[in-house]
Amino acid sequence: MSYAILAFAVVAGVTAIVGLVLTAFFGDPVSRRLQTVGLRRTRENAESILRWDDERAAALGSRWRWLEKLGGLLLGRVPGIHEARRRGLRRRLAMAGYDDPRIALIFLGAKVVVPGVLVAAYLFYSLVVERLPPGSFVMAVVILGVGGFYLPDFSLSRRIQKRQRLITNALPDLLDLLVVCVEAGLALDAAIARITDQVMGKPTPLHEELRRVHLEFRAGRPRAEALQGMVGRTGVDEIRTIVGAFIQTEKLGTSLADTMRVHAEAARVQRRHRAEKQAHLAPLKMLFPMVLFLFPAIFIVTLAPATLSLYEAFKGLGR
Repeated sequence: MSYAILAFAVVAGVTAIVGLVLTAFFGDPVSRRLQTVGLRRTRENAESILRWDDERAAALGSRWRWLEKLGGLLLGRVPGIHEARRRGLRRRLAMAGYDDPRIALIFLGAKVVVPGVLVAAYLFYSLVVERLPPGSFVMAVVILGVGGFYLPDFSLSRRIQKRQRLITNALPDLLDLLVVCVEAGLALDAAIARITDQVMGKPTPLHEELRRVHLEFRAGRPRAEALQGMVGRTGVDEIRTIVGAFIQTEKLGTSLADTMRVHAEAARVQRRHRAEKQAHLAPLKMLFPMVLFLFPAIFIVTLAPATLSLYEAFKGLGR
C-alpha cells in the first residue's frame, strides 16, 4: 500500500513539474492567442492602403537596387514608351499579387539576370566537366538565353493563373458571408470590414483584395472606383460581373442582399461545374503516366517468364 502511495506521489510530482515548465516556456495558449489577435488588429488599424510602405519593402528596395537599374534599361528612354510598358507590366504584377511599384523594374532586371546566370552555368559546365562541340555549344547558349529571358514571364503567368483560381474558388463562400452580414443590417462597407477582420484560417487572395478595398473606403476613395480597382487587380470575369451588379444596385436602389444571393448561387454552380470538369479530365490525365510507367512494368512482370521459357525452348531446339 505504501509503494502505491509513493508511486502516485512521484507521478503527481513529475506531472506538476512538467506542467510548470511547459507553462513557463510556452505560457497560456488562450492569452497568447488573444495577444496575437490584438497585435494583428493594431497592425491592421495602423496599416496604410499602400501595402508596400513597410520595412520589408524598404529592405527589398535597397537589396535589389541593381536589378531596378537593369530593368530601367529594358523599359527604354522615351518617356511615353517607358510609362506605357511600365503600366502594362505593373498591371500584370498586380494581378499576380505584387503591388510594390518597384517590382516592375526588379522583374525586368530578372529577365536580364536569369539568362546570364543560365549561360554562365552552362559555360562553366562545358569548360570544366565536359568539352562540347562548338555547334552544340552555340545552340545551347541561344536556347538557354531565350528560355531564361522568358522564364520570369512564364512564372508570372503561372502565378496569375493560380491566384485567379484561388479567388474564383473562394468567391461563393465569401458572397454567402456578405449576404449574411447585409441581411443582418450592415452596409456594404461594414460587411466587407467585418469579413476581412475575422478571417478563419489562412486568408485567400480575395480576402486580401477586399481588405485593401476596405482600407480605400476608409481613405475616402469612392466606392465605385475602389471596386473597379479590385477588378483590375484580379482580372477575374466573375469579380467584374459582381462589381458591375453592386454598382448598378447602388444606382438603382434595389436590394443588395438579393443581388448577392443570386450571384453567390451562380458562383457556386460554376465552381461545381469546374470541379466536375476536372473530375472528368482526371482519367485522361492519368492515361499518359500509366502508359509510360505502369504498363511497361506490367508487361515485364507478365511476359518476362513466358519470354524466358520460349527462349530456353528455342535454345534447346537449336542444339
